[in-house]
Amino acid sequence: MKIVIAGGGRVGGALAARLVAEHHQVTVVERDQATCNRIFEDIGAVTVCGDANDPHVLDSAGISNADIAAGVLARDAENLAFSTLVRSMSSARVMVRMLDSRYRAAYRLAGVSELVEEAEVVVAKMTTAIDFPQVAGSLPLAAGTAILFELEVSAKSLVSGRTVAQVRGLPEFPRECVFIGLVDPEGHITLPDGNTVLRAGHTIILVARRAELARAVECLTAEPQRQADTPLAEMLRKVDFLAPLNDEELATVARGAEYLRKEPGEAIFKKGDAGETFYVVVSGQVNLLAEGGRIVEVVKPGGFFGEIALLTGEPRATSATAGTACELASVGRDDFRGVVMANPAIALEMSRILGQRLAKMAQQDKGPQKRRGFFGR
Repeated sequence: MKIVIAGGGRVGGALAARLVAEHHQVTVVERDQATCNRIFEDIGAVTVCGDANDPHVLDSAGISNADIAAGVLARDAENLAFSTLVRSMSSARVMVRMLDSRYRAAYRLAGVSELVEEAEVVVAKMTTAIDFPQVAGSLPLAAGTAILFELEVSAKSLVSGRTVAQVRGLPEFPRECVFIGLVDPEGHITLPDGNTVLRAGHTIILVARRAELARAVECLTAEPQRQADTPLAEMLRKVDFLAPLNDEELATVARGAEYLRKEPGEAIFKKGDAGETFYVVVSGQVNLLAEGGRIVEVVKPGGFFGEIALLTGEPRATSATAGTACELASVGRDDFRGVVMANPAIALEMSRILGQRLAKMAQQDKGPQKRRGFFGR
């Protein structure tokens, strides 16, 4: 499109740069010759040095053939005069930056089709950022009654791994909130439908009524309710190689655990992956799989898996998938080492227990197992 911009200041220059990058034909009208030279040299936009409220200057800028006329001059009075003049010389669609909302009615009478109220945008963005630090970016719509916003999906959130339809079906999710985009970590955007899966690390773009924004953000960032340290510590007490840890050390490991939610059939890790964590099943069931997808163990609540690879540094010996919807407590290598390395005697005792376990595992059949924690994973 052919676009004439009145004003080459900070906003006008940034607008021209974006439009030129998007391959529009841009002409900037600016009084200051040095600014015109800079815009032409740095951006590549055509410039006309002169007053944007002078009919002869606008004619030189090609206003009669323009598709869009954008007023970003320093004062509303100048933008209003520019809008009125454009309407008398051209059929271009007029849009302006409004600095003072008292000019709103005058702009409408002058035929301005799009008003961008600078103070409203800044205030709305800042208040949204203050109230909702989880929101990556926002833009007010409909005079601030609606908000377009971005939110990154956390690996810990309850919505991670769910489809758009499943999230919209949650009773706590506001009905007046719409998914309009999904951006992957590489920056590729897709238009989501009901079957689109919200994955950790992706950014979702939504529109919600301002009054419903809090509910939407709360729902999209909610995490599984953490178990108290004592119940998880009790589960960890059943892990044989953690037996040398005292209550305080177990509580430390429990506090460092990350809680994850997995949907049925969702992969937890694959054979050959690096063993950076081990897992305790808080609820649901996990299937450990050999080559060909054969189930070698079903791990139920209170059971654990993945510890052999964590302790030995070897790749995972099996794959693990969620047999049902489940919640897992994941203990990472760093948290585990922080406790163990603080007491060499504990490390020696764990090595002894691990040696006994590995020897016992070497003697066992490869068929399905009912025990917990015996497959090297």
